[in-house]
Amino acid sequence: MTPYRPFQRLMHWLVALSLPVLFILGLWMTARAGANLWDDQTNLLYGLHKALGFAVLCLMVLRLVLKLRTAAPDYPSSLSPTLVVLAKTIHGLMYLLLFAVPLLGWAAVTAYPALITVAGYHLPAMPGITPNQALAKQLFALHGTLAFALGALALGHIAAALKHLLFNRDGVFERMWPGKPTQSR
Repeated sequence: MTPYRPFQRLMHWLVALSLPVLFILGLWMTARAGANLWDDQTNLLYGLHKALGFAVLCLMVLRLVLKLRTAAPDYPSSLSPTLVVLAKTIHGLMYLLLFAVPLLGWAAVTAYPALITVAGYHLPAMPGITPNQALAKQLFALHGTLAFALGALALGHIAAALKHLLFNRDGVFERMWPGKPTQSR
């Protein structure tokens, strides 16, 4: 089984490990804001969430460039054409959401405006977005809803990967696992 290239695997895992952190930060910061706890801790949570979310957006741009320039390894012939279509559809939806969620967050913090992140660093304003509290509120709501959809897809992706590792043992999991891939069994 041919693995993904090392840089592709690195990019995958950087994004994959960022998602639960972003999700936890998002839930924690909005819970504190909902409880009207506006203090240094809440500001730090928001700042970290924005900085990491923008970093994921930048990583996704690199991933997309790599994806367009480098073909993905073939799936094993033991997978049915239906499962290959399903896997490609899920991956496509995840890519779409991995762009849409941070772009909506960036647009929302631009419209709010709340571009400061951590250590005094400010995100650049998203071009074409002007301050508008009503728009920001709508964008934040859509950002949150799509983040939950992304989380659900990611959990399904993880479940499928573990199924390939633990039950199918067909080498699909190892294509993306760091290190030297093993042969399928």
